[in-house]
Amino acid sequence: MFIILLITCNSCGKVPISVPGQDVLHFTGNFETGYLNQYEYFETDTAINTVIVTAPVRKGKFALKNTLNPGNYIFNGYRSELSVYDCAKYKTNVFYGLSFMIDTGYVDENFNLICQWHDMPDFNNGEDWSPMPLLHGSSPPVALIYLNGNIALKLNDNPNSNTETILVGDEHPINKGEWQDVVFHIYWSDDKTAFIECRLNGNYITPFNGSDNKYYYRNLFNRAGNYFKFGHYRGKSDTPHSNTIYFDEIKIGSTYKEVAP
Repeated sequence: MFIILLITCNSCGKVPISVPGQDVLHFTGNFETGYLNQYEYFETDTAINTVIVTAPVRKGKFALKNTLNPGNYIFNGYRSELSVYDCAKYKTNVFYGLSFMIDTGYVDENFNLICQWHDMPDFNNGEDWSPMPLLHGSSPPVALIYLNGNIALKLNDNPNSNTETILVGDEHPINKGEWQDVVFHIYWSDDKTAFIECRLNGNYITPFNGSDNKYYYRNLFNRAGNYFKFGHYRGKSDTPHSNTIYFDEIKIGSTYKEVAP
């Protein structure tokens, strides 16, 4: 059965605006329940795009096999993504962990967003999803991108543009067929107090700034906060292929220990 599961405004929740210091969401999405009911979806067919498997796994008994096929085009992009809301609120200090593996048969073609935090409408100021720049191709405030055997952390400098992105640090080579563990530490704000700190397999990939590895830069476009997505989101390609990425140990919390695999 061919279905499309999309987020509606009602399912997103109206995140309180301009209220700093809200509670941090504590979330464990390691697929050990065998179900995906913790997540929202941006995909065409749950029986094909997102399948819980017993191998390969990073930890435990189950992981997620996420496949993007030619024709999986939704909201101005080729995507198969799972989402978590209410986890990137204004002036909160949050840790995020995930493990992923690029399948050995993955055909490098164009960039793919492994995970991203995307902006939301400011409901309390009368915005909704329909006029949002994000529905017209703008880049997310924060994204981890895979391209030609490398991952890179990027920020967006303009909510109305998809070309004004900032590379944080260097690109980092990874091997297909191997699990990669990523932990983010992010303070969410719309001013210069905002920062991101990121570790890949235990090592910082955000550059050392003289005292620590926090990269200070605005990461909210408004105080409605962001929401989190992971899976596939790729650019257009003249020769699209079916590609697979495996995911495990999706966690959100208030400490590194809580989210590290």
